[in-house]
Amino acid sequence: MLVADPHSPDFNTYASVIDLRAFATGRGYTVPADDGECGQMLVQAMDYLEGQQWRGQRSSTSQPLSWPRSGVRFDGVDLPGDSIPQRLVDAQCRLAIESQEIDLTPSVAGGGAVTMERVEGAVTVQYEPGTNKASPSFPWFFSSLRGLVVGGNQIRIERG
Repeated sequence: MLVADPHSPDFNTYASVIDLRAFATGRGYTVPADDGECGQMLVQAMDYLEGQQWRGQRSSTSQPLSWPRSGVRFDGVDLPGDSIPQRLVDAQCRLAIESQEIDLTPSVAGGGAVTMERVEGAVTVQYEPGTNKASPSFPWFFSSLRGLVVGGNQIRIERG
């Protein structure tokens, strides 16, 4: 069961199924009619988000997820340490939609299954379709979460 209330000890998602449906409708994406399937997609997206390095620090050491966070400034404004930015909810929804076509957190097993190798002057290698287990890359991700996530050619600098 999805719990989108950051004050609940069972808090496990930033976006609800209602958020996902509104996001998809507004952008022309399709999502399953079954709420359970949508919930699974949101959980997969949450797994991806929890693997990111975020700016600031958790607002509470006992909170189950990375957000809410304190010490985060966006466009010169301190973000409230007790809320979830809408951009993060939208990113989870977009990742959930992406999860319909791609495994967001694949097990990396050294690449795809080789179906052909040939050595003549140059090397030719052909991989079986659908067997590449490299981590997915989403060009929109770091730009849409600019200022919230560390990454996308950014480095963290701290005073010691």
